[in-house]
Amino acid sequence: MMKKNSYLLNILVIPALIFLTACSDGGSEEEGVVLPDTSPAESESPIVVETIQPTIAPTEVPLPTPTPERAALVNGQPILLKEYEEELARYELATAELGIDPDKNENGYRDPVLYALIERELIRQAAAEQGITISPDTLTLKMNGLRESTGEQRSFDEWLAANLWTEEEFQKAFEAELIVEKMVAVITADVPTAMEQVHVLYIQIDDSDLAQSLLGQLKDGGDFADLANRYSLDQATAPYGGDLGFFARGSLLVPEVETAAFKLQLDEISDIISVSDPDSGLTTYYIVKLVERDPSRMLGADLRQRLLQEAFDNWLEEQEMGATIINYLEEDQ
Repeated sequence: MMKKNSYLLNILVIPALIFLTACSDGGSEEEGVVLPDTSPAESESPIVVETIQPTIAPTEVPLPTPTPERAALVNGQPILLKEYEEELARYELATAELGIDPDKNENGYRDPVLYALIERELIRQAAAEQGITISPDTLTLKMNGLRESTGEQRSFDEWLAANLWTEEEFQKAFEAELIVEKMVAVITADVPTAMEQVHVLYIQIDDSDLAQSLLGQLKDGGDFADLANRYSLDQATAPYGGDLGFFARGSLLVPEVETAAFKLQLDEISDIISVSDPDSGLTTYYIVKLVERDPSRMLGADLRQRLLQEAFDNWLEEQEMGATIINYLEEDQ
């Protein structure tokens, strides 16, 4: 099982993003090769250098071309060690420019960089199966857009050199990212923009006797918002009467509270919800009141993004489970 990334993301140095945020000094021109003066002296006869061309007998078989070293193999498609090492170097360069020491990451960064390359290859293969490609015209247009975005800054070629890219390598990586964008759109097309949501008030306390007392007061007609304001431990919501606002399933950090909220009828108050922390052994008590229910409310940007990410991550995990992946670097450890 591969270590999961938050989509390729955060590990692969996305070409366009780097280009727009981190221009550096460029390379230098190559020097011409100067041949020594081999003109003969006046008293000497010219020296004739005879070039001997090697011959191969008809019966000889040329040696096979050496296989480049591999970092991984994804469904028979290699990820070359050179490609992996270049990606590592770019990652180290990018983090250095941000003042971050990658070696201080307790989880390391070498494995995640390789896993990101593996994930990108899985996505490329799935896209090919579905006929998803980037046309040469589109790629040229977008590459030209990147060149033009330099404006008065250093040239695009200088930026490529400073960030350890050849133009061919950059274009290949940029094309891969454009394919990823298309696949994300296809895979997440069914993620809803609206879904059922509830609006609730709640009280959080850490004393069971107080919880029982508050529940009794509420059943006798006590004002929920007033009691939440006076007794709830959640200082983010207590000043507002314990108002949690609208939320969809999968939104709350305490699933027991969420489950209870969706079971309530309008204006109904829940029983005491007890939640024990397995680490500390402490128990927290909650009381919830349903204020509104909307069967199809537009999702907020944060929740919508999380649902999109979950949909893509689940799809990517399915691709991984069905793939044949060989990590040569892991075998060498």
